[in-house]
Amino acid sequence: MKVLICGAGPTGLTAGVELARRGIEVTVFEARDAPSPLSRAVGINPESLHRLEPSGVTEALLAEGVTYRGLILHRGGRVWARLDFGAARPERFGRRYMFGLPQDRTEAVLAAALARHGGTLRRGAEIVGMAQDPQGVRITLKDGREERGDWFVGADGTRSLVREAAGIGYPGHRLPDVWSIADIDAPGWSHRDRVALSLLPEGRVAAVVPLGGDRVRMISNTEDALAAEPFGVRVAHLHDRGQFRVALRMAERFREGRVLLAGDAAHSHSPAGGRGMNLGIADACDLAERLAGGGIDGYSEARRAADRRIIAGAERMRRVVTAKGPLARPATLAAARLITALPPLRARFAANFLYG
Repeated sequence: MKVLICGAGPTGLTAGVELARRGIEVTVFEARDAPSPLSRAVGINPESLHRLEPSGVTEALLAEGVTYRGLILHRGGRVWARLDFGAARPERFGRRYMFGLPQDRTEAVLAAALARHGGTLRRGAEIVGMAQDPQGVRITLKDGREERGDWFVGADGTRSLVREAAGIGYPGHRLPDVWSIADIDAPGWSHRDRVALSLLPEGRVAAVVPLGGDRVRMISNTEDALAAEPFGVRVAHLHDRGQFRVALRMAERFREGRVLLAGDAAHSHSPAGGRGMNLGIADACDLAERLAGGGIDGYSEARRAADRRIIAGAERMRRVVTAKGPLARPATLAAARLITALPPLRARFAANFLYG
């Protein structure tokens, strides 16, 4: 069996690693000539760490990332509530913490694992066309060369060429708010093992996510995460900043013949809860296991159901923290105090955050 993959982000590389370690011939095609230096997704949840252990990826990730032990909710410049992830009862994934690593480093670890397991990564190889028949898929590269495989995986993001070429719809809608991020060096920031969140007036939010050392990520549903931050963070150096909009979409199906979709090519949602990269990793591991076992027929139905459930939870969280009604903020803050005061609620909230 030969599998071709479009996209060398975390989803495409995970699919490649999981297929290659099972002895399947796999090639990952990436249009960019070099890895992106930008860090997008950060959080890696216990399920992803569990899924990536057999390939050796988890051990490598844990060697250089940041462990998040909980959340801190700020109000008016002071800590309002603390939630420790250790309150969760261990589930089948074991770990009771979130893990953080900039996406460019996660991709580097996955790319090294792909090579170690015998897979191929071809950079500067842009796919411009695709045709399939009952036996396989033929892709055309920008330089005119063609490749043929038994299966083709589209892990090429929200604007997926693979999804469009396969004729799969991507219904949904875009939310009106502009979000922003800024990666900075912040010497003196005290919450090195926790994510800090502040609920601001008019449904605005600001968060600080540690990335290791002095580096942190600022996130806000405003046009300027640095201007919105209420924590008094001292900016020693600006690495990167940008804006993005959130779309809520899901592909009508994750399979069309010999073509499979995974990650952002299959679904798009808000960054609430840090689910995006983790859903892509879950998609990739699932399809690799099914292809290796010959049971791909259930992939689309199973992943659409699982992803829909997780995305719905992330969307509920987003609506709560960005609600603009006059009673919304007092209600959310009161609920946070109640959750942290009652052990059963602490355990349930922590488990929902960690395990979905």
